[in-house]
Amino acid sequence: MVIGSNTTFNHLQLNGWRLLGWISLGNTLLVAALFMANSANNPAHISDMIANSVRVSVPWLYVAFAASSLLILFPNNLTKWIMKNRRYIGLCFAAGMMWQLFFIVWLVFGYNDYYMEEKYSFHALVEEIPGYLILFALIITSFVAGRNILTGKQWRILHKIGIYFLWAVVFSAYWYELYYYNDIQIIDYIYYWMGIGAWLVRIVAWAKKRGSHKQYKMASGKQSPLPLVNIIAALSFTVIGLAMIFSGEIWASVVMRFTSQLFMHEWLEHLMALIPVLPFYVAALAASTRQRVNGYLLNT
Repeated sequence: MVIGSNTTFNHLQLNGWRLLGWISLGNTLLVAALFMANSANNPAHISDMIANSVRVSVPWLYVAFAASSLLILFPNNLTKWIMKNRRYIGLCFAAGMMWQLFFIVWLVFGYNDYYMEEKYSFHALVEEIPGYLILFALIITSFVAGRNILTGKQWRILHKIGIYFLWAVVFSAYWYELYYYNDIQIIDYIYYWMGIGAWLVRIVAWAKKRGSHKQYKMASGKQSPLPLVNIIAALSFTVIGLAMIFSGEIWASVVMRFTSQLFMHEWLEHLMALIPVLPFYVAALAASTRQRVNGYLLNT
């Protein structure tokens, strides 16, 4: 990953472990400032710090999630720097999430009745465990010793599934803040749209990479034309996706009422947040599929 020599992105303090250290220090100071704003003896404040520690960490997850795609779509020194430091940016998110774990443990053991009866439930506690298990797996395999435990293929699968899972968990949390709960804050809108943006960047980059594959090119070197039906399908599903993103308050309650009648509905409801992003995947698939040229199928 070569970055232009005459740029601040090559500065020692802005790369690698130093970058992780500075960002983690900033996150820690921000969490500490938010914590000291209220009494530490108030369980409601400890509960608020669980959400606040996530808010401090979320941007780093979204950047790490979209890093490779940003480089494909916008190749420049900034995106090269992000891609070069993707591991450390991801670890910035992990470091911030350790604060959330700290406050969860504090609330569970220090104010157990409040946690189990008033604020959370055993079901909610169980839901958090897979996310932390995956996060710890990504952390461990981000270091050489941990990475050597896996083959190259296993490592890539773990980190691809892991980053998608963490994105889905965080994004769905803010989707629920907007369309399920009543206490909506500006930051909920910001992180919801940042999550949508990170997903769209990945989808568009995937379509671009898939559509520019050499097998999609004719002997002349030109791209094979995209069939009209594919163009219509891509545009249609894009419109559907956008409509669902902007109209969550309309369809969310209807779908939720339907799922509430199904078996294990509490788990199925977590998939609702992902419904608006699925049409974009279909649109990208249609937009990057090529037709047969000279008897050969030019898509994979």
